[in-house]
Amino acid sequence: MKKLIPLMMIICLLLSSCQHNNRQPPEKSDTAELRGVWISCYDHISAAGKSREEYKAQTDEMFQTIADCGLNTAFVHLRAFSDAFYESDIFPYSSYIAGKEGAPLPFDPFEVVLESAKKYGISVHGWINPFRVSTKTDASLLSENNPAKKILDAGNKNGEICILENGIYYNPSCASNHRLILDGVKEIITKYDIDGIHIDDYFYPSTDEKTDETQYSEYKSAGGALPLSEWREINVNAFVSALYSAVKSADGTLTVSISPDAKLERNRNELYADCELWLAEKGYADLIIPQIYFGFEHETRAFESLLDEWGSLSKNESIALACGIAAYKCANADEYAGTGTGEWQRNTDILARQLEAIRKNEKYGGFVIFSYGDLLREDCKTEIQNLKDTIKTGK
Repeated sequence: MKKLIPLMMIICLLLSSCQHNNRQPPEKSDTAELRGVWISCYDHISAAGKSREEYKAQTDEMFQTIADCGLNTAFVHLRAFSDAFYESDIFPYSSYIAGKEGAPLPFDPFEVVLESAKKYGISVHGWINPFRVSTKTDASLLSENNPAKKILDAGNKNGEICILENGIYYNPSCASNHRLILDGVKEIITKYDIDGIHIDDYFYPSTDEKTDETQYSEYKSAGGALPLSEWREINVNAFVSALYSAVKSADGTLTVSISPDAKLERNRNELYADCELWLAEKGYADLIIPQIYFGFEHETRAFESLLDEWGSLSKNESIALACGIAAYKCANADEYAGTGTGEWQRNTDILARQLEAIRKNEKYGGFVIFSYGDLLREDCKTEIQNLKDTIKTGK
């Protein structure tokens, strides 16, 4: 599949209904518009206790839903934590796919996912969270073959693993962690015929100085003069650059994409992610998808202002820009939106209007929905239908 699909030229599927039926998969046609959806770890169909045939029937249903909604690309979680949704020699099976972390499966679930995606003409990008190990702080819950557990059991002498109030993470300043993550990426692109590798906004897990105090002290002792924030930014840039090089060295046709936080100042000051650099210069990404998960009426982060802010950044002509939109907010109160708190409850055409705004901005080449589960949510049904109708119009 990857040899047929260059960056941002992916398969177009326009159908008239999001409901399942017995129609044959639609014929393919080319389009420059990326119309994607994130399939998160919470959206994955568990393979535990199922035969390959049973699992295939369910993944077929998933990708028919995606195709019927006029979408053409799926960003599929392959490593949400220090785990795997595919058969890996490095990471244990995720509890979300195998029922329990590290439990065996009689077949490779990602092979089945790819079969279903191909059947319905959907491009697949493997999505990983680089440094996240667990949202829990109890390391004893990790399986024995989890690489993070092995490091902790060996004493975690160099602080490769950070246990913070918000969970367990691989220390982003450790080169050994970079190698581990890149080995996982190489495993994926070697084993599977996918269209790209995708990472999201899990970079530095905290601004706390304790996160990487050992490594920063070593840097300072060796004569380093950069302040902590700039040093951390360099660490993240080094990782992203290495990821890009590793993927392109294996297959230059693969797309490397990143979905950063929509707030540029948070990327810089909390996550130490230099998104402006990644968008402006070659060697970091082919596609940037900011997560603009806000409504039009948000009091301080209105959708169109963020859309324009990202669109106004200096962009290398070889790098594409798309927009992440929030189906998960449909029919729900947006508690941090100030005067716009009830916007998603009062309206059922927000996503459709956001797509129209994206299409009007020449800097953008498409959109990605977070996430798949919301395509099926009953209280989001009208919102998704309106979005689908707008997709079909090509406005």
